[in-house]
Amino acid sequence: MTARLGSTPSQSTPFFDPNRQQILPPPDGPVRAFETRWAEERWLRDAMSDWPSPKSGKVTPENQVFIERAVTRRELIHRRLAEGFAFHGGTIGGRWREAFSERGLRSDASHVLRRIVQLTPRQSAMQVGRSKDVMFSTDAKILGLDEPWLVLNSEVRGAFRIDLDHVFPSWAALRYEFEQLRLPCLPHVVVGFEDENGRIERPHAIYLLPYNEGVWFSDDVRCRKDVMAFWRGVHAGITKSLLPLGADPGALSNAMRTKNPLSPFWSIAIWNETTFPNLSEWEDWVDTRTDRRKMIRESAATLATADRKASNVLFTTFQAWAYEILAALHRAGDTAYLEAIRTGDRDALAKLLFYALVPRASQSADHPRQAQAILYRVVDYASVRWDPDRCKPDQTKDRGACANEVAAIRDVSARQAVGAYYAHGLRRSRSANMVQEAIEAVQAAGEVATVTSIARRTGLSRVTVRTNWPGHTMR
Repeated sequence: MTARLGSTPSQSTPFFDPNRQQILPPPDGPVRAFETRWAEERWLRDAMSDWPSPKSGKVTPENQVFIERAVTRRELIHRRLAEGFAFHGGTIGGRWREAFSERGLRSDASHVLRRIVQLTPRQSAMQVGRSKDVMFSTDAKILGLDEPWLVLNSEVRGAFRIDLDHVFPSWAALRYEFEQLRLPCLPHVVVGFEDENGRIERPHAIYLLPYNEGVWFSDDVRCRKDVMAFWRGVHAGITKSLLPLGADPGALSNAMRTKNPLSPFWSIAIWNETTFPNLSEWEDWVDTRTDRRKMIRESAATLATADRKASNVLFTTFQAWAYEILAALHRAGDTAYLEAIRTGDRDALAKLLFYALVPRASQSADHPRQAQAILYRVVDYASVRWDPDRCKPDQTKDRGACANEVAAIRDVSARQAVGAYYAHGLRRSRSANMVQEAIEAVQAAGEVATVTSIARRTGLSRVTVRTNWPGHTMR
């Protein structure tokens, strides 16, 4: 099922062709459970809408503004449901959009789109926007779901979003590319801008987990770090599989922000309403131990269509420049830099870096456009990895620990090898201490110490726990 942008307000048409045969979900399983719950909640909302409004108290200057806001919001929601969505022209995400309208709610058309509604936070926590850089809250969920960018629920994560940085000739061509990949299913929904020639620009592909199998992300001690890491590993593995289609590994740092398939501003394709792999099933298809740094390098080479060796040299060079610029901005107290750090706006930091480095990067390569493509990946990576504390003297690092061992060594690689061996020994010693302390704590509590329980308690991998287990006698 594919759908395009609506028409002009004077010639409004339904978003979905009523003659098109829909793919029906299976009659049982998680889909039926979700649809049953959805129908129950909808019936309850409809029933409550007929209840008389509670008597309001006396209007005072203090509550007048809130009453007026509530009345306006109610009128806007009623108009949205009765007349549909209308846009009168303007700039969305840096692109001018002509006026158009769209009747109905997209969530009425597909189970997959209703799942997107379910995966968004409640109104008080929703973040939406008209560009990917600026997000804001909304006072009505039904109105917020019309905005082109949306942040899905980051506390209970039930979806994987992959950002594709290519332009595809058509929906059919994009689907063909997906069908050539070794993955368990097609994306459940793909969302992007479709131009007047039918080309699909930089779409987002969304894969859904089964209903009620989202992963809890929290600092709560009851929240399992291994499951969170598993979710991240699967997301990175899917991204790696989609690198040939221009998947952006940098987007893993903001995993829940997506182009909103419920928004009338985008075109969408729904290719899968029946198959919902869980994390364990995904593990059989993708590499869950993907090295993100290496993946970003591969992505840069793919995006730039450059020789891999040359691409790696440029990547390393640009990365060094990026960190130099960040350190200089930090020391200078640059206003834009400090504001980006204060608000945690890594996109603003990446943009600041890109514009600072693009002239120098373009002049450093034979093919400026290839260099800019690699720089785009580098600044995205560096802005996420940057830690302002790097600019502070670190008293915890023993920088002269290997001075005697490397004094007579001139080769840089050999000196680095000695340092790496020393650092490895330190890490292993710390891991052994952590394992020993955790075992003692578990035994003091009257519990049985196992590799799994110690790994969960320390956050170390099972392999590391086994390696550092006292006496190598393990359960």
